[in-house]
Amino acid sequence: MYLTISAQKMGSTYNSSVGNYVDYLEKENEDRLPEQREEFFDQENDSVSPQMVIDEIDANTAKLRQKDPKFYSIVVSPNQRELKAIGNDPNILREYTRKLMEDYAKSFHHNQEVKAENLKYYAKIEHERTYRGFDKQVQENAPYRGEIARLRNEIRKVERGESLGNVKELEKKIKEQERLAPHKQNGQLVAAGMQKEGPRPISIS
Repeated sequence: MYLTISAQKMGSTYNSSVGNYVDYLEKENEDRLPEQREEFFDQENDSVSPQMVIDEIDANTAKLRQKDPKFYSIVVSPNQRELKAIGNDPNILREYTRKLMEDYAKSFHHNQEVKAENLKYYAKIEHERTYRGFDKQVQENAPYRGEIARLRNEIRKVERGESLGNVKELEKKIKEQERLAPHKQNGQLVAAGMQKEGPRPISIS
């Protein structure tokens, strides 16, 4: 089981609304029949509309300062052995998530007991994952991808006779940028839209 918790932001700026994240999670439902759609759920309900998720979480951030994270994303990724053990059953995954959130609630240190019902959260089972523009891996790769694009454009200019330069030297520089880029998957630089590796995750906001 792999679990991450991260504040959702674009660069150095925290997102003011959960709307873009909800839209991202809803992309899997495009072109699916109603019975094939994966719905958002919370501690008590198996089906929560995307608009309710946005309205409820955005309304819960009124007292936060501008520099404060407005919401956090928790990604829970069971491994293949664990998924096989439960028969890949989404109902078991939902119940597991609810028990996980019960334990998460107990970790808060307040004068009174915090229960999962006190948390404002919504979760969704994902079957496929892609990198988003505000993912850390995409952002950290962006300067290298930008320099590679500039170098490739320079190669095209040289080949058209519009600029002086050594194509082999420019290609070497591209290789160096690819080597230096911090995030790769199957030898390719991680970029927005690339499908993520790994087992079925559960996204919680």
